[in-house]
Amino acid sequence: MKYTVHYMRKVRLAEFDMLEVGVSQEFDDSVTPHEMGFVVVRDRVESWIKEEVARISGVQRGEEKPSGEPAVRQPVTIDSVSRMIPMDLKKDLYFEDTGEYILVKSRRYLGQEAFRKVAGIVIDQLGGEYISMGKDSHFRIRKEG
Repeated sequence: MKYTVHYMRKVRLAEFDMLEVGVSQEFDDSVTPHEMGFVVVRDRVESWIKEEVARISGVQRGEEKPSGEPAVRQPVTIDSVSRMIPMDLKKDLYFEDTGEYILVKSRRYLGQEAFRKVAGIVIDQLGGEYISMGKDSHFRIRKEG
């Protein structure tokens, strides 16, 4: 059965300035349990807020806008992604190079904690994203910056 997660948050930037970020995403509960769907959507909103607050704060201080990417980005390969994943999680994942992206797919149901760890690495550290496609759900990381 499909379900939709809605998550919205407001942040006060200054006395009269607010930032509001919200996301709605549909999941299939046979692939992504409710708790994991909520974690994915919440973490995406929190990440966007953090990035936008940092960008706006820099602009208000008269600094140049940060690009969001490190100055020198290392090439993304299956090997570089695989090295970021803890050994205990690697056995449950497989990696695929599609040319434009490196895909990280699960071999079986990961569970909430393992999913959260993989999502933290792929989304927060590698700049990837979670693609919810039922049984074909996966993480993907763009190879080029």
